[in-house]
Amino acid sequence: MAMHPQVALLLTLILLLATGDGILAVGTPSAIITRTCAAVGRPGGQLGYEYDSCVGALSSDPAAASAKDARELAVVATSLTVANVTSTVLAVEDLVKNLGGCLRYYREMKRTLDAALGDLRAGRVEAASGKLLEANQDPDRCDLLLFEGSANKNPLGKENIYADWLSQLAYAIASLPAPNPLM
Repeated sequence: MAMHPQVALLLTLILLLATGDGILAVGTPSAIITRTCAAVGRPGGQLGYEYDSCVGALSSDPAAASAKDARELAVVATSLTVANVTSTVLAVEDLVKNLGGCLRYYREMKRTLDAALGDLRAGRVEAASGKLLEANQDPDRCDLLLFEGSANKNPLGKENIYADWLSQLAYAIASLPAPNPLM
């Protein structure tokens, strides 16, 4: 009976890690990583780099395990920085695009609320209630837009929740039965 290729690969990997034959066990940093991180960081981050954070960051890249000197580790650290910055640029671009959508939603919400305010002041409570209910959708649309974006971040979370709550409050108050003029 033949062994499944993935099982064979897993067993080979386990054997290589167990032998210590030039291969690092998972979670064990190389000597060059420990020496370099000891040189640039101290407990408490005296030079701005916690030793454990340095080891963790460098150990996250397999290329660091085979580095022969600090210059090669600098290449690894720079590559990690490039990956981080690239990811950040994509997140910011996505946020800018989605925040533009939120801006459109909030501008529409403001127009709707201004109209509802005019209706309330003119005594058209039923017309205002419909507009207040409609306006309540916009903070939720903004939330969805930001959560569904690739950045997966919502810098307007608190503002959206408060706008949603306030518009629901205004709707609930406007929807109260009219007072009985005979009382």
